[in-house]
Amino acid sequence: MPYLSYLLDSKITDSSDEVIGRLQDILITPKEGEYVPLQYLVVKTNKDKELVYVPYEYVENLSREEVSLKRLFNKIPLRKDVESGFVYLKRDVLDQQIVDMSGARVVRVNDLRLGNFEGEMSVLGIDVSFKGLLRRLGLGWFDFLNFMKVNLIDWREAQPVHGSLKLDTISKNLNKLHPADLANILEDLSVRHGSKLVKSLDAKSAASVLEEIDPHLQKILVKHLGPDKSADILQHMSVDEIVDLMKMMPKEEARTFLAQLKNTKLKKIQNLIIYPNDTAGGLMIVEFVSVRPNWRVSKAIKEVRKMSETMRSIIYVYVTSDDGYFYGAVSMRWLLLSPKKKMVKDLLKRKFSSTSVLHPDQDIEEVIEVMTKYNLYTAAVVDKGNKLIGVVSIDDVMRHLFPDA
Repeated sequence: MPYLSYLLDSKITDSSDEVIGRLQDILITPKEGEYVPLQYLVVKTNKDKELVYVPYEYVENLSREEVSLKRLFNKIPLRKDVESGFVYLKRDVLDQQIVDMSGARVVRVNDLRLGNFEGEMSVLGIDVSFKGLLRRLGLGWFDFLNFMKVNLIDWREAQPVHGSLKLDTISKNLNKLHPADLANILEDLSVRHGSKLVKSLDAKSAASVLEEIDPHLQKILVKHLGPDKSADILQHMSVDEIVDLMKMMPKEEARTFLAQLKNTKLKKIQNLIIYPNDTAGGLMIVEFVSVRPNWRVSKAIKEVRKMSETMRSIIYVYVTSDDGYFYGAVSMRWLLLSPKKKMVKDLLKRKFSSTSVLHPDQDIEEVIEVMTKYNLYTAAVVDKGNKLIGVVSIDDVMRHLFPDA
């Protein structure tokens, strides 16, 4: 099975053994998740020094030792141009970044492995190894002891990000990856290619991925997409993530992006954006489950089910009055284990002490002190009237202290 690097610039002979030119490239028509047969050889003729396209059905042999045709060259129906939709293996694939779907990573194509599949010469593998690079450079002899390993990726498991293979042809496969894996891929791509990947996803998936990437890259990608194209994605991002993103932008630019959001979400963002990042107000999220003290457990569980689709995780439900006055919190475990007819207020072991809650202007040191003293995984943030306005989790604190972790 030959490598593409061995074939490029090879002499091509016809059935009379006359050298008619040299191989410049090979064309295929890509199909998602399949090996694809070779369709045309791009040949530079000896006589006229022009490029012609030879249908692969007229190829007798394609190997490292020989590239030969079945007929006399002048008896083959050549083409001097082909329609769009073909991928040139040298021009469009070699040296390009690809998304390896099985390994959830970005790699560079150093060579391509060709071989017979179901009776047709096809592209079978992508060589991303250093050995493949040496082969491409004509330095394969360097590994004369054959110590280096070839690292081949199955063609069906990887799709080029650049060139004629568009990202929207693999958006279904990309959606199957975990957002954290997609984030790793995004961080390895250029901004242009990364923005194409984001646009190939549905808005909800794109939002989940953006929330996983480095904040500075997040800002660059959102700005590259622009306010109009980012609007649907931002609408699916959590309020605290949008707030952090907008704080990194100049005020006028942030206003342009925020103007695209719906009023309900915009109001929550405006209530948060006024707080510095190193305060309880800047750390808190405003998306939490609130239940009433006079509700039965069964009704509280229904509320959890209704809200769960918009929440990352639910550890506590927060007990408040209709106008937001805070009474305390109940763990999800305790709520699920309690009798369905029991009242929520009866699950509160004690009224929360005023010292065990946070206020929005408290700095990070005070937040850590309160959460450590009362052994809190999450802490309620209340205003001067003891109305619940947000929640700070230990994850939010750690993310602030160790942003690059």
